[in-house]
Amino acid sequence: MDDLQKGKRLVFLQFALIIVLAIFPDSATVAPWLNIAGTVLIAIGLVLLFTGFRGLGKSLTANPVPNADGVLVTTGVYSIVRHPIYLGLLIITLGLVISSGVWAQIIIWVALAVLLTYKMRWEEVLLSAKYKGYAEYMNKVPGLVPGLKPRTSGPKNSGPKK
Repeated sequence: MDDLQKGKRLVFLQFALIIVLAIFPDSATVAPWLNIAGTVLIAIGLVLLFTGFRGLGKSLTANPVPNADGVLVTTGVYSIVRHPIYLGLLIITLGLVISSGVWAQIIIWVALAVLLTYKMRWEEVLLSAKYKGYAEYMNKVPGLVPGLKPRTSGPKNSGPKK
């Protein structure tokens, strides 16, 4: 399977998990403060998501394989966190889980977090191969959590083992 096909499968799984979280029936007895907290998280996540979309411009793609004509973006929200779109998706879906009051959904959210972490790490291998300055960028800017110390080395190559 080539990189584009692998990327398409990861994107399909990502959207499938998000859709399951979005259409999961809500509990009838959710506390009002949980509804408020979930709504606030959804709003914060949406701001991050759309700021990330806007910042990427022509480099935007759901597939982890970088666009052929894309450029490395390290300004704006990308100077604070390397993957604001993934962070936004995680915050939005956590807000959905909290406001639904159905705590079994946390299992689906954890599966999404694992998938996005895998997708992010593989994407960083691809970005490091495409952009000369990506390893340095990784050393300066945290991946998902603003303020968290960034990785001190580039991504591990997930290519074929010799």
